[in-house]
Amino acid sequence: MRTIVFLLSFFLLSCNQSAISKKLSASDSVVVTFNEPNSDAVSKTVAATEKTAISKLSGFMSGKVTEQYKCGYDGNIVFYSEGKELMPVVFKYKDQNCRFFIYELDGKTISTTMSNEAADFLESLEA
Repeated sequence: MRTIVFLLSFFLLSCNQSAISKKLSASDSVVVTFNEPNSDAVSKTVAATEKTAISKLSGFMSGKVTEQYKCGYDGNIVFYSEGKELMPVVFKYKDQNCRFFIYELDGKTISTTMSNEAADFLESLEA
């Protein structure tokens, strides 16, 4: 039984990774917006067109699928291709016990865990 659960989890994660990678592969720019604590007010916005930065950010989205946390949000990331929005992503990174990305893919809302590397990267962008 454990083997079946493991294989099913691996399959779902693999599908999620390939689907998100495929969707964001056409991205040519990204805008990251950081919010004031406990607010929707914007404290900082960072834009990038460097392919390495875009690839790094999109790679962070393919973490382990997790429950949708209710601990607030620290900001959002919007991926663009030729000026058109590809995908908005909401994130939380400041609380070590509650780090995630939430995005919609193929009509489903997906929440994935955020790695320490992703949190450190976002923190460096906000600094």
